[in-house]
Amino acid sequence: MPDDAADRLFAEQYVTARQKFLDQAERMDLKVRSIAITEKGPQEENLSTDFVWIGNHEASKLILHTSGVHGVEGYPGSASALWIMEGIQSGELVIPEDTAIAFAHIVNPWGMAWLRRYNEDHVDLNRNFLPPGEAYDGEPANYARLDPLLNPKSFPKRGEFFTLRALWISFRLGFANAKQAVQEGQYTRPRAIQYGGSQLCESSQNFIDWCTSNLSSVQRIVWIDFHTGLGPFGVDSLLVSESADSSALTARYGSRVQVLDPAKSVAYKIRGGIQSGIEARFPDIDWTSITQEFGTIKPIPLLKLARAENRLTHWSGKPPLRRLRSPERSAMLEGFSPDSAKWRVMILKRSRAIIEDAINHLSEERV
Repeated sequence: MPDDAADRLFAEQYVTARQKFLDQAERMDLKVRSIAITEKGPQEENLSTDFVWIGNHEASKLILHTSGVHGVEGYPGSASALWIMEGIQSGELVIPEDTAIAFAHIVNPWGMAWLRRYNEDHVDLNRNFLPPGEAYDGEPANYARLDPLLNPKSFPKRGEFFTLRALWISFRLGFANAKQAVQEGQYTRPRAIQYGGSQLCESSQNFIDWCTSNLSSVQRIVWIDFHTGLGPFGVDSLLVSESADSSALTARYGSRVQVLDPAKSVAYKIRGGIQSGIEARFPDIDWTSITQEFGTIKPIPLLKLARAENRLTHWSGKPPLRRLRSPERSAMLEGFSPDSAKWRVMILKRSRAIIEDAINHLSEERV
C-alpha cells in the first residue's frame, strides 16, 4: 500500500468524500446514479447516495458494497470504497466477466454530513428496513428499564457516574442481555437511541428503488455492508445472520466470521436491518450478506459518546451548526473513524481483501 493512501483517501467532510468518489468514478469512466434526499447539508449542499456499477449490467453475479448506513461511519466506508475501486482500476483486483461489483456510496448522507449515526428523522437506518407487513412498533425486553440511563431528558450535570451505572446494570442483566436490549432496535421512543422509525425513511426507499431498478438479472449476490465501532481496534468481524451457513462462510472468509448473537459475537440480533430487509424484498436472489464491522473503542465508552451526542441533539437547545461543531459530534467522528494511521491502513487492507474473497466465492461452481 502506498504511504500516502490513507491520507489521500480519507476526507474530513461529506462533500469532500463525495467529490473524491465522483472523481474516482470519472477516472474509471463510470456512470454515477445519484439519488438525492430532501434535506440539505450544513452549507445547504445537496445530499445524495451515489451508485456506480462496474462490469456487465446483465451479470448474474454481483458483489454489492454499501457504506454510510450509520452516517458518520461513512468516512472510513468511503475511503474503503475508493481503495477497492483503485484496486480494480490498477488491475490488482480482477472482476470476472460473469460478475459485476456495485457501490452504494453513503446510504445515510445526512448523518454523515452532520456527524450523526442517525438520519434527518433521528432514525437508525439499520433498524428501519422492517420486512413488508411488519409493524413499526415495540421495543426489546428491558429497554424500558434501561431508558433512564440511556436517554436522559436534560443536558449533562456532574455526578452522573454513567460508566459505573452501565457496568452495574450489565452485571445485573448479564452483558449479553444488556447489549441485546440496548441495540436491537426500538419503535416507541422517537428521541431515544436505536429508534427505528415509524415508516420507511426517504434514504431507505431510495436504496430499495435502486435495487428494484438494477437487480433484475442478478441471481447471486455477496453483499459487504461496511460498519465501524464493535470489536478489537482495527480488526474486522464478519457478522452474518443466524440462518447463514457460518461453517461454510468461515471456510471461505476465515475465522473472523461471527453469527449475530450477543452471547457468541461482538454484535447482537437486530430488527429492521438493511440486509435482512432487502433480502425479504428480493427473495429470489441467492444472498450472502456480510456486515464487515471494524473495531474502534470499547463498548461502554462507545455507548457513552453515542448517548452524549443524542442528548446534545435533543436536549441542549443549541442550533444545528453549533451542534455540528460541538465536542460531542467531534467525539462521534473520532469514535467511529479514529484519526489513527495504523487503524486506517488496517481497514483499507481488509476492505480490499474481503472483495478478493467474495470474487473467489462467486467463482466457485454451485453444487
